[in-house]
Amino acid sequence: MLKGDIGAKRTWFYENGAFVAAALAAVLWHVVLSTNVGDDMVYFKTLLDGNSSLGEILAHRYETWSSRMVIEAVLIPLVHCPLLWKILDIVIFTSLPVLLCGLLGVTGCGRWFVTGLVLLYPFTDMASAGWIATTTNYLWPLWGVLVIGMVLKQLRCGRKVPVWEAAAALLACAYAGSQEQAAVLLLLLLGMEVLHYISENRMKQPLLYALCGIDIISLIYIFSCPGNAIRSAQEMAGRMPEFADFTFAEKLYMGLANVERIFIAELDPVYCVVAAVLVLLVYRKTGDYRKTLLAGIPALLLFGQAMVRVSHPSLKKVFVRPEQTTHWDWHALVTYMPLVFLVLSVWGILYALWQLADGAWKHYLWTAFLLAGGFAMGVVMGFSPTIYASANRPYLYLYFVLIYVCADAVWNMGGMKAVWKTGSADAAQSGSGAHSEGKMPVPEKLMFTVLGLLVLANILDVTRMCWLLGRIL
Repeated sequence: MLKGDIGAKRTWFYENGAFVAAALAAVLWHVVLSTNVGDDMVYFKTLLDGNSSLGEILAHRYETWSSRMVIEAVLIPLVHCPLLWKILDIVIFTSLPVLLCGLLGVTGCGRWFVTGLVLLYPFTDMASAGWIATTTNYLWPLWGVLVIGMVLKQLRCGRKVPVWEAAAALLACAYAGSQEQAAVLLLLLLGMEVLHYISENRMKQPLLYALCGIDIISLIYIFSCPGNAIRSAQEMAGRMPEFADFTFAEKLYMGLANVERIFIAELDPVYCVVAAVLVLLVYRKTGDYRKTLLAGIPALLLFGQAMVRVSHPSLKKVFVRPEQTTHWDWHALVTYMPLVFLVLSVWGILYALWQLADGAWKHYLWTAFLLAGGFAMGVVMGFSPTIYASANRPYLYLYFVLIYVCADAVWNMGGMKAVWKTGSADAAQSGSGAHSEGKMPVPEKLMFTVLGLLVLANILDVTRMCWLLGRIL
């Protein structure tokens, strides 16, 4: 009986220990951080005078500043209850890997991999406009998108969605649709679902159409809001007056170059892990040097960035960090190098996914469109005068698209599901040796060790920054 209890505890920890680790990291960060920074104080003061109701404040902001009425209806009262926000935010952050694993059907040590990718996200990006203001405007809408994804998965499987889950999905759609990037991402996801049901001749999907309706109404509301235009004009005058003279090509360049700077030039850990994992998966699946080399273009470019910084600074004009607007020189070749690196990197990722899809073109197209949508949500920031003032928080959605695509590639496309459950594929077939006992092969152990060290470093760094930001800002 005692052995059975121990075995049950080990099984539970094997399946859910990663989520416990995510919860512990979230608790640590939220205990250390201070909410008295940034826009949190601004929203707090809006209700201190006692002369305006919440409805009047929201109506005024709609006319003069923002269309995010649903989000701000939650945000403004919540700023008065920082403890409640901390509890809710811990739950939401912890549930991100849970929802991702549920969407992809990931179990066992695959959950540790997905959770590791989530814990690599630079959570301090959520402090750039105040912790409460930024998380409710970015992180919580992302959570809403994932909740809707879980409901859509049930619909695809032909299951009946309980009333409370359908209601939760509709509320999540209203909340997420209030944020511009989340609304566009939802439109892409829901549009692909509609096309799927058209191809399957399963058109009776009332819940799906209701979600589409809410999202379309949200987008119309966003585009027709007078406050958005007023805010854009004020931000342009105060932060980037030259933005009014930029051409479409210059704005596009600004968006593309900033994506390249954040993810490639600055060697972002999430992107580095994604690039490395994809090339290893292609090699493992194909064993072909040429295919592996082409899939490894993103990793090779990252290697070039790292080597130039450390060992060959004379080549820094090739692996250049994109400058901000006033430093562009359209006659210099180095100005265009970030665009070349970004295009090659995206092509390399798409090529790797094609090799891993192994002819499953519907799965590949769905993943490719999602990836394209994620990059587009990053690039579109070039058409906003607040691209640099917003720091890195608007790229949250691209981060999690990359995490989703990488996890999908590992678990469902790369064939690692069977390997991580039973050991190496060859050992599983032969039924002999250490791998037949369910032990993970050495390469996978090394990969998890490296990922664990990166995650530990990020947790410590985020903890340090959470402590410092509350005392500096």
